[in-house]
Amino acid sequence: MLLTASASHQGRAAPWPRDAARLASALVSGGDARIRPDASGCNLYYASVLPSDALAYGSSTISSISRPAFDTLAARWGTRLDRPVADEDYAEGLAILRFKLAAYFGLTDTAIVFAASGTDLEYAGLAARHDGRPVTAVLLGRDEVGSGCVHSAAGRFFAGETATGARVVAQAAIDPAFAGTELVDVAIRDAAGAPRASAAVAAELSLHIERAATRGRRAVVHVVHGSKSGLTLPVLADVERLVATHGDAVTIVVDACQLRIAAAAIRQYLALGCVVLLTGSKFAGGPPFSGFALIPEAMRERALPLPVGYRRIANRAEWPADWPGADALPASGNFGLLLRLEAAMIELERFAALPAERAGAVAARFGHHAARLAQRLELAEVPGTGTACLATETLRTLDLTARWPDCDFDAARTIHGHIARRSRLWLGREVRLGQPVRTHRMSDGRAAGTLRLSLSMPLIAELAALPDPALDDRLDRDMALVGAAISAAASTTLDKHEAAALG
Repeated sequence: MLLTASASHQGRAAPWPRDAARLASALVSGGDARIRPDASGCNLYYASVLPSDALAYGSSTISSISRPAFDTLAARWGTRLDRPVADEDYAEGLAILRFKLAAYFGLTDTAIVFAASGTDLEYAGLAARHDGRPVTAVLLGRDEVGSGCVHSAAGRFFAGETATGARVVAQAAIDPAFAGTELVDVAIRDAAGAPRASAAVAAELSLHIERAATRGRRAVVHVVHGSKSGLTLPVLADVERLVATHGDAVTIVVDACQLRIAAAAIRQYLALGCVVLLTGSKFAGGPPFSGFALIPEAMRERALPLPVGYRRIANRAEWPADWPGADALPASGNFGLLLRLEAAMIELERFAALPAERAGAVAARFGHHAARLAQRLELAEVPGTGTACLATETLRTLDLTARWPDCDFDAARTIHGHIARRSRLWLGREVRLGQPVRTHRMSDGRAAGTLRLSLSMPLIAELAALPDPALDDRLDRDMALVGAAISAAASTTLDKHEAAALG
């Protein structure tokens, strides 16, 4: 059933029954510090624990749980929220999710690994082709993927605790097997902020693969399908050429964590032998944090047993039962992760029920109104590759420096925070946008200020229920509020910024 406009606007101030409070508490369990709410009920990304009436165009960063998903989970688990999930129930719940995800994406011969975040998923990519050799991890577009991936892609802890509750040393190797891992950065944009040509990116990746091979190292190369700003590089044809050229000398990990990717593209990557990383908390619209890695079955069959360090980052049921070494992982349950994954699956199934043409029409109208907003505010859009796909159609990155030349990345972060915290006071409605992303530099070398507008599956479902005239009216009102929030926050931030600069 589609979410109606009236249902989506029930605010956080509504009375919540006891079961709802317990469900909210469970949803933020089983993760690291990023998931924990503050006194306002929001985490550090401003996602709320409970369903919210916020105007939510920030799914490029994170989503709050929708009211339909929350109510479905409350009905499903209400009588069992006071006790920890049994190990066997956790395993059964994840097995059901594996079945549903395989059906949703049309997968065969694919191993599915679950993790508490997209950053944690990098460890699945490393384990998939760990063969005892030292690893050269090639990370494409480090500024346009998860900030912790610069550590997890290299087999290091990205924080001082893990989703299993283990206390660890941040940036230390998760296991001695990865102590010698080296990380290579490859830029995804040029100095002016324009996306690099796919062929040039692929050629540089190829060079790093060759260098790793000559030194007796395993190359694990990360490509992106739907980066923080919607880029997909290299294009699939160039990925195919990399695989054909280098074969077993390379393992390609596709960072599609935004989940702004068609099922057919996922299947193509898997057929090439790539590992595909996806999350349920961005475009899918599930609550933060959850993720799943799709791994070709042939890769599982050749895998070495999981290094012992994985006991600190994963539970047994999160890996396929027949994965080598999975039986040595703790037989514990992570109720919060199961709930978050189930919520994401609810959104995937709701979205699948939409006619593709209607979802496409909503995305097209969003693009039209977002472009009008940028023009009205005298902003520019950060350039993309020009290729129409789910990533580009549902996400826009605004360059604030076009109107405010001194608005650097730090100022944009302040603007983003002001919008999240003060828009309800200013406008009577909370507005959530995507965090700034570093895409290009200003003339003095500082990273330019940006903000992102994006659709999510729940928002598309809500908008799709509206007749065309009402859809345009709704988007026009939404973009007017978004524009007012940006203008008010920029005025507050940049006036103070300029005053500080003047001494």
